Amino acid sequence: MIDEVVAERLLRKKMTLDRNRPLALEVLVKLRHQFEVEYTYHSNAIEGNTLSLRETQLVLEEGITVGGKTLREIQEARNHPRAIAYVEEISKKTLNETRLLGLHSLLMQDVDEQRGRYRTGEVRITGSKHIPPPPYELKPSMDGLLKWLEANEEELRPIELAAVFQHRFLFIHPFHDGNGRMARLLTNFVLIRNGYPAIVLQRQERGQYYWCLSRADKGDCRPFVRFVAHAVERALDMYLRAIGSVGDQSPYLTLREASKESPYSPEYLSLLSRKGVIGAVKEGRNWKVSRAELRNYVSAHSPDGKGARNRRHRQNDR
Repeated sequence: MIDEVVAERLLRKKMTLDRNRPLALEVLVKLRHQFEVEYTYHSNAIEGNTLSLRETQLVLEEGITVGGKTLREIQEARNHPRAIAYVEEISKKTLNETRLLGLHSLLMQDVDEQRGRYRTGEVRITGSKHIPPPPYELKPSMDGLLKWLEANEEELRPIELAAVFQHRFLFIHPFHDGNGRMARLLTNFVLIRNGYPAIVLQRQERGQYYWCLSRADKGDCRPFVRFVAHAVERALDMYLRAIGSVGDQSPYLTLREASKESPYSPEYLSLLSRKGVIGAVKEGRNWKVSRAELRNYVSAHSPDGKGARNRRHRQNDR
């Protein structure tokens, strides 16, 4: 479900990261702090929480209550660090029902009265035509999903496994509240368990996120797997920049800047980025690519530069 070029690039980056383990304590502390704040903000914001990134940071670091925000929104932020720590704690263990319900209990403390247990009523998913199974089917459905996860650890690539598991979990929608946040935490459970850094699915990607999930509802998981793969690459690049890994320390270029250092137009580089062909990451609404990845692509696809230059001229003519 992942293009082989992308899969090989991600594996190469993960191997570079693995060669540099264990990371220095100060690097780990900095990355962990950054992840905790950004993950809490983005995962809650996807679900409609109105705390800004700065307000989320203040809640987590200073323990303050932000004026004009509901107690629920504040508590949703406060719960995430404990839930993240629990995911890391159980990542070396098998995910069973007890651990799953324990994670939900931490995540929804003082937010949902039904925390830590499967829902007892029907639910609808906003913006989706899919109707999740009724309450009496939840336990057998979840038991089956947890068995599927264990059975496919050797059958699917970790990124594929994490993405498909998230979709299947959301398809069942086992809880009264917190399903989206749980699904994203469980995606990180799978990734961490397989040696990948945890990922952040960003608020500004919300539309694409839901579109990919809707495609998966119709039986095509490939767009969602690619979506998760982009987030994984973004996380790997962040770690590699933090440790100053050779070949990954180059500053990221905007596509317009990359165009000036390559024979490709910004439009063509944008197409390559969206398809995941080139090692680009999305920051906000803009794609960026490192000089190292740009050089690798140019070298692999146009040794003399002539073919790419001609392609660029044709694009500009249009």
